[in-house]
Amino acid sequence: MAGDKLTLVFFVDALGWEIARELDCFRDIAPYSYRQRTVLGYSCAAQPTILTGLMPDVHGHWGMFYRTEHSELSELRCLRFLPKTVSSHRRFRRPLLSYHRKHTGFTGYYNFYRIPFHLFEEFDLIEKRDIYAPGAFASGARSIFDHLADGCVPYQVWTWKNELDEGFAELETAVRGDPEMRFALHYTPYIDAFLHGHVGDREAVAGAVALIEKKISRVVELARKTRADVDVIIFSDHGMAETTGEHDVMKTVMGLSLRQGRDYHVFYDSTMARFWFESPHARDTIISALEKLDCGATLSDDDLKREGVFFDDNRFGEVVFLMNPTKLIVPSYMGGKAPRGMHGFSPEHKDSYAMLAASFRVDPEPTHIRDSFRVMMQAVGLQAATTLEKDSGSSGPDGTISDANRETAA
Repeated sequence: MAGDKLTLVFFVDALGWEIARELDCFRDIAPYSYRQRTVLGYSCAAQPTILTGLMPDVHGHWGMFYRTEHSELSELRCLRFLPKTVSSHRRFRRPLLSYHRKHTGFTGYYNFYRIPFHLFEEFDLIEKRDIYAPGAFASGARSIFDHLADGCVPYQVWTWKNELDEGFAELETAVRGDPEMRFALHYTPYIDAFLHGHVGDREAVAGAVALIEKKISRVVELARKTRADVDVIIFSDHGMAETTGEHDVMKTVMGLSLRQGRDYHVFYDSTMARFWFESPHARDTIISALEKLDCGATLSDDDLKREGVFFDDNRFGEVVFLMNPTKLIVPSYMGGKAPRGMHGFSPEHKDSYAMLAASFRVDPEPTHIRDSFRVMMQAVGLQAATTLEKDSGSSGPDGTISDANRETAA
């Protein structure tokens, strides 16, 4: 017999607390809103945290790429001989990415960006399996989809693999025609992509958010016509900051009397540079150079432990240099130009905070993005302990965030 209860979850990538509050969006369908602290890093860390309720040092995903002696991407190193004008061009890399996904069978999200091909001999992809499906985490972490499957809860999910209009159209069809469905999650990267190019343009941003709000409201309206009980949960993974400057960290490091690949190894993300060293001399030389920069700071092991991103095996870096909020590493392995908006700064920066809105009051209040997992589980009537033996051997944050949320509906 079909249940009358339906939980609708809308994951709007990069819709931060500041923008959501300013635009006062979703109030009619989800009047209870909360500010949520995100994790240090990018969506490849934040999304697994939301889906499992665990921190990166427990579920195992932090950077999109990690260093290893046995990379499954090593066959790409043969492309290092191509002229840079060819190998770095998106008209070459986009078809290559499509081919690689089909060739390997990897179902998770990844991109080659502007990563030099020779580095794939030592850097591997962390998200080989689709995190929006059961059994995604090599660490043994269990996501909301594992629990739904184990609990025999009928559900459907739409992800980055679905075009915006296509995904919402299919969700509307499911709401109308699948009376057995009890849980539906729709993820969209639309706002994230839009804000990278338009954050700061209030009118343009308001229009983009209004588009998503209209689509979500239509689904909710349809659901409430066919179901007696509909819960609505809307959340994001982080916000977006308007960039104000850049620094060529790569040039600074390359200007030292060291050679990459022999003395040190590095991965340049857009807001972080992650280093590995072959000698104490290389370590001291690079750290000394980084400490002279006023655009960012190196993070201590204690900093990483507090943020729940410390790994004993240093797979994601021995030393992490984090840029100051709104400042970017340019060029980086992510791109050669600074976008208008970026995330991946300190979680304490005002534009880093994520949001959660619900059609019901959430108790206890969700102050961190990992609480989104608990909210989903409670809404669908499932229970699970959000603990797992840590393969990193480190301690994650205690999750106590002062003044980290505000409820905007009584």
